[in-house]
Amino acid sequence: MAPEPKRVLLLYTDKYYLVKQVYPFGLDLIANHLRQFGHYVTIEFPFLPNADPESNLKEILERTDPDFIGLGFRNLDTTMSCEQYGEHTGPGYKTYYFFPELKRLVQILRNHRSEAPIIAGGGAFTISPVVILERLGIEYGIVGQGEEPLRQFLEAFPDERKISDIPNMVFKYGDDFHVNPVRSYTFQELSTLHHREEKFNYAYENAGLPVQVKRGCNQNCSYCVEPFIEGRRFIFKNQGEVIEELMTIAEKHAGVKTIFFVDTEFNLPDLGYCSVLVKEIMKSGLHEHFRFSSQFLPRPFDHAFAKLLAEAGFAIILTCDSFADSVLEKNGSSYRQKDIIETIELCEKFSIDCTLALIFGLPGETYDTINHTIRQMMYYTPNAFRRYEYTVGGRIYQGTPLCHFVEQQGVDHNLYGKKSAGHIEPYYYCSPASPMKLKAYIERTLPFPTIYQNKFDETRQQTLAISYLVDQNRWHEATARYFESDLTARASVYDYLFRKLVDSDRTEAARDISEHLLEALLQSKKSAENKDQVAVVQYYLSLLPTSG
Repeated sequence: MAPEPKRVLLLYTDKYYLVKQVYPFGLDLIANHLRQFGHYVTIEFPFLPNADPESNLKEILERTDPDFIGLGFRNLDTTMSCEQYGEHTGPGYKTYYFFPELKRLVQILRNHRSEAPIIAGGGAFTISPVVILERLGIEYGIVGQGEEPLRQFLEAFPDERKISDIPNMVFKYGDDFHVNPVRSYTFQELSTLHHREEKFNYAYENAGLPVQVKRGCNQNCSYCVEPFIEGRRFIFKNQGEVIEELMTIAEKHAGVKTIFFVDTEFNLPDLGYCSVLVKEIMKSGLHEHFRFSSQFLPRPFDHAFAKLLAEAGFAIILTCDSFADSVLEKNGSSYRQKDIIETIELCEKFSIDCTLALIFGLPGETYDTINHTIRQMMYYTPNAFRRYEYTVGGRIYQGTPLCHFVEQQGVDHNLYGKKSAGHIEPYYYCSPASPMKLKAYIERTLPFPTIYQNKFDETRQQTLAISYLVDQNRWHEATARYFESDLTARASVYDYLFRKLVDSDRTEAARDISEHLLEALLQSKKSAENKDQVAVVQYYLSLLPTSG
């Protein structure tokens, strides 16, 4: 007999979405899997549309009436030690730390839906599951891939014996917690996403849509947690299934123009699988519909592969933690400066858009190695196709080579932040000085320092709130909030709101928001600066049929 369908609420708890719109891909995979077995699944973001998560959660709980609540923990912090606007500070560092907000979410859920079991999961959870459950007062969690374990949990609950047999499960066992062995993952037919969560359409159109083609990572980078989350063994999705998924996206999501392959590194373990996939993309004509992007290592990467990427319109984010071989070697990198330079030059030769991602301050870093890296950055200076992004200091996570290095070191030299159980609180290694001092040194020395606009602000909150309501077809609430928002927010979200209103045959509402914005722009003290925006609004108005 088929199990009784359950109502499942999956909460995307990453507040950083308000700064950088990365949609909950993992939760979407889980929701897709559970729906295949008849369960009713809703994905929600508790920090929108209102600034107060309690008011959002109360509305969500009343509307969804869940039997089970899943919490997806993507990040506990931003991993960055020099956040200009960070609220979590200490000697030599400044960052965002989200765990206190997660505790508040759990408390709100307990207050308003105490009878519903809560299950934690996600990348951040997998790193330190027991400590997180203890700190949050939750009894259940899932490490690693959660699609099938969560399905089994829904059908097993409340039978503790059955729950204890589920792979990847973390559960209360007496006064402690037990972590079950992780089951090896395999791509199955049910793992292909034919439907994406529409509440995050704004993120798809502005930040790109993630597509997964493999899982696993065989690298040994000192600071990285991916091998723990993904596993060290590579599991590949059939290229034909990837093409089918991309074709579905092209058909159902006309506004999506960028696809981001969310592999740990696209060109691992070799160029075989990824080269075939890129050729299939071109063969299907998808390269004329989308722009593609992914993370890459400097090796393996050769002339033929670069030419292929250029023809398919790929942009690459190149992991190259340092140009100093001594630092690369000490931190387990599988490439050296020679490989980085060869890849940079190939990207330049074929006009491939390339963002180089570096980390200053890892073990082995000195002012000499920093200066060496900066000299290489200045030699391969930013241009139309090349840019640099860097962070300072390595975030120490439980079980990583960097964590082992710090523990073996046995002293507090070059350590910043708080050493906590499971390393769930911000904790950094940074050499040869504190993160903030090193950041200041780099900014003085480098003509083009990286500036991160990672600020939570009211205007962005308003913009995202309106788009979030639009993506749920809550038109009355979206337009009402639009008229209440400040001019900057209205101008920011206008294009998106206008297009969605027109697409849904709400032309009079589209006219109303356009005329309202046009009047405000013309009356603004900055009317001269608003000239281009005024022209856009006037053009959009001209596209609408004459009223009456």
